[in-house]
Amino acid sequence: MSGVIVIRNLPLVPLTTPSVLGNAVKALPSPSPITQTHFDIAANPTVGPPITQTSIITQPPIPTTMQSSVELVDTPNQRTEGDNANFSWIVNGPTQHIQTTSIYYGTTSTPDISGLNTKPQDTRYTDWIKDFVLGDYIIPLRFLAGTRLGTAGTYYFRAYAVIDGKYYWSGERTLTVVPAPKNEIKIINYPTATTSIGGNASFTWDIDGPSETTGYTVIVGGKVSKPGTLDASVNLGMTPYAVLVNTFSNGNYAIPLRFIGNTLMDNPGVYYFRALAFINNKNIWSDEYTFTVQ
Repeated sequence: MSGVIVIRNLPLVPLTTPSVLGNAVKALPSPSPITQTHFDIAANPTVGPPITQTSIITQPPIPTTMQSSVELVDTPNQRTEGDNANFSWIVNGPTQHIQTTSIYYGTTSTPDISGLNTKPQDTRYTDWIKDFVLGDYIIPLRFLAGTRLGTAGTYYFRAYAVIDGKYYWSGERTLTVVPAPKNEIKIINYPTATTSIGGNASFTWDIDGPSETTGYTVIVGGKVSKPGTLDASVNLGMTPYAVLVNTFSNGNYAIPLRFIGNTLMDNPGVYYFRALAFINNKNIWSDEYTFTVQ
C-alpha cells in the first residue's frame, strides 16, 4: 500500500488597511515560502526533495468612509504689495458634486469657527477668490487659485466649501503683505541763509528707489504754504506753487539720479518750496521747505 501525505505550513500573513485618501491596498509583505514535503509510503520508504513555491496573497480594497473636510495645502507667508498670491486647498469627502469653494480673507481675524453653520457673512472676512464660487466640482479634489493683494498689511484667511448644505472651513492662517519699493524724492541742499534780491539760489535733490525713467523733475515754490504730505494724485495745478527751477522739465533721465539746478530770485519774501517729479504717471513730491529772499 502506498500513498502521499502532504504537510503544509502556511504562515498567517497580516493584511494592511487601505489608504484613506487613495482607497488602495498598500504593498503587502512577502509571505514565507510554503514548503510541501512528500512522504512516499512503500516497502522501502524514502523522503522526496522539498518542493518550494511562493504565493502572493492580495486583499480587495476595503471600503472606507471619508470624512468631509476642507484643508489648506500650499499658502504664502509673505508677499510684496501688488504681487500675486497663490493658494491651494483640498476639499475632502465621499465622492459627490459641490458647487462652491473659495479662499476667504480680510485684515481682521475670525479666530473661532465651530460647527457647520457659519456662513461667510457671519465672519469678519471681507474678500474672497471668485474662481470656484459657482460651478460643478467632483470631490475629493484639490483647488488652486490666486489673487493680487494691493495694500500692505496682515491678512487672515481660510479655505471654505459647501458640502451637503453645510459650511466647512479650514483652519485660519496669516499672510503679511509688505510695501512695494517706491520712488522717493528728497531735497538734500537748498539756500539756508537769506538770499539777496537778484541772487542765485541753488538746489540739489535726489530721486531714489527702483530703476525707472522720468522726463520731468523740477523745483516748485511760492509764498503760500501747502503743508503736509502730498500724495501721487496731487498735481501742480492743485497747489499754490509755481515752477522755480525747470532745468530738467523736458528730457529722459534714468533714476536713481541726483539733480542740481539754479534760479535767480528777484522778489523778496519767504518762499515755500518742494521738489516734484512725474514717474509712471504719478506725481512724486518731496517734503516742504522754506527760504527767505530780501
